[in-house]
Amino acid sequence: MSRPAAWVSALVLVAGLMVTEPPGAVQAQDAELCDASGARLFADVAADGYAAEYILCMRVLGLTQGNSSGGYGPDDTLNRGQMASFIVRLWRDILGRECPTGDTPFTDVPRTGTHAANIACLYHLGIAQGVSDTEFAPRNRVTASQVSRFLLRIYERHGGTCPDRASELDEAVECLESLHVIPTTDEGRGRQAVIRSQMAVYMIGLWHNLVYGPPPVPPALGVPTRVLEEGRAWALLSRITVAPEWITGYSRSLFDHWKDLDGDGCDTRREVLIRDSRIDPAMARGRTCWVASGLWYSHYDGIWLTDPSELDIDHLVPLAEAWASGAHLWNPDRREQFANDENALVAVTAGSNRSKGARDPAEWMPAGDAGYCPYAAAWVAVKARYDLTMDRREYDFLADVLEGTCATTTVSLDTPILAFPVLAIPELPAVGPTTTTTSAQGRPPDPGDSKNCSDFSTHRDAQEWFDRYFPYYGDVARLDRDGDGVACESLPRG
Repeated sequence: MSRPAAWVSALVLVAGLMVTEPPGAVQAQDAELCDASGARLFADVAADGYAAEYILCMRVLGLTQGNSSGGYGPDDTLNRGQMASFIVRLWRDILGRECPTGDTPFTDVPRTGTHAANIACLYHLGIAQGVSDTEFAPRNRVTASQVSRFLLRIYERHGGTCPDRASELDEAVECLESLHVIPTTDEGRGRQAVIRSQMAVYMIGLWHNLVYGPPPVPPALGVPTRVLEEGRAWALLSRITVAPEWITGYSRSLFDHWKDLDGDGCDTRREVLIRDSRIDPAMARGRTCWVASGLWYSHYDGIWLTDPSELDIDHLVPLAEAWASGAHLWNPDRREQFANDENALVAVTAGSNRSKGARDPAEWMPAGDAGYCPYAAAWVAVKARYDLTMDRREYDFLADVLEGTCATTTVSLDTPILAFPVLAIPELPAVGPTTTTTSAQGRPPDPGDSKNCSDFSTHRDAQEWFDRYFPYYGDVARLDRDGDGVACESLPRG
C-alpha cells in the first residue's frame, strides 16, 4: 500500500520510540506533536490560533489536503461525510488497517460521491450505522457527543480498551479525556456542532495515542465566532434579536427575484420546481428550462399537484417581512441573494401561498399538522441565517410553539428548507395519463360568493373563513380587496 511521503519521517521517529519504550508504556511526547519540519500552515490558519499545531500535523500526516479554496476552514462546521473521511484516512492510510468492502443501504450517498468509499468503510467496520436504515445523512453536522462515540469505537476497534461505564457516551468522554484526545468531558458531551479545528485536535490526539501514547493535554475551544449550530430550533430562536419592525419604504421591486444567478438557463422559480418535484419533471420541447409537468406535494396544505402553473414558489420569510426585519438596511446585492436563495424557498399551492401573504407565524401557520413544526423551525432558520429580527408577538408565539408542541424539532442553518425536512410525505400517488392535477382529499365544498365582510363580527372570524377556502377556490367571496392575504381588514380584530 502506498503512503503519503509527508509522514514517512514521522513513522521512522515512531519506530525509534517504540524500540526504546517497554511494551504497554504510555507517556506524553514532550516535543512537538509530530515532525512538521518544513511544513507550512494553511493560509487561513493563524500560527497562534486555536489548534494550529494540530492542523499542521493533519497536513503533514496526509489526514487533510484542505478545502476547495485551498484553506483548511478551521471555523467551518464538520459534517458526517467529512468526519467519515478523516477517520478512515487515519485507519487505512496512517495505521495501515484494512477497510472491508461491500455495498451500503444508504440511498443518500451516491456511489461516486466524495466520501462514499469512506462511509462504506465505517459502515462495514461497525463504526457508523447511519441515521436510519437507508440514510447516512452525509451533510448533517456532527455534534461533539456524536464524535466522542465514533472516536471511542475506532479506538476500541484498533485494540484499545476503556473502563466500562453506564452508557457508551460516559465511557467515551471519560476515556478520551484520560487519553488527552478531548480537553474536557464537558466538551465531549456537548450538543454543539464540532468545527474542523476541533476535529484536528481529536484526530491528532487519537493518532498520538495509537502510535506514541497520550499527547499533552489538548487546548479547550474558546467561543468560536463563526459556528452556526445545528440542533433544537428553540435554542436557535434564543439567538434572534427582538426589535420593532421597520414599516415604511417596502417595494417588492427592491428584491430582484427569479434570477438565473448560476447562468445555467434556469431561473430560481424553475430551479425550485425541478428540485421539489417528486418525479423527474417533464420539460417543454424547444423552450429553455421550461417545466411542463411533474409531481409536487404542498407542505402547507397536504395537496398533490402535477401542473406547475398551480404552484407558487414561496419565500419562507416573505420579502415584506424581511424588509421590516432588517433587509431595509441591506444593499441591492444582498436583497437579490435573499430573494433567490433556493434554501429558503419551497413550492406550494398558489392558494396556500396567497393565503399566507406577508404574515408571520403569529398570524399564519400551515393548516396541516405535518407541516406545522417544520414550518416554525424553517422560519427561525431563515431569520437566523440572515440575521433578521423578530417583533415581540412573533418571537413569543414561536417560543411557545418551539418550547411546547415542537420542542424536539431540529434545524439546520446551512439548508433551512431541510428544517422543513422532505418530511413525512405520504406515498406517491399513481402517476399516469389520468392523474388529476390536484388531490381532492380534505377539500371542502366550494362555498361560492356566499359571504360579505358584514357577515362576520370580527376580522378573526372572517380570516378563519377565508383561510379555510382560499387554498382551494381563491378569494371567491372577495373578502381580500387589496390581495395581501388579509380578509376584512376594517373589522375589529377580535
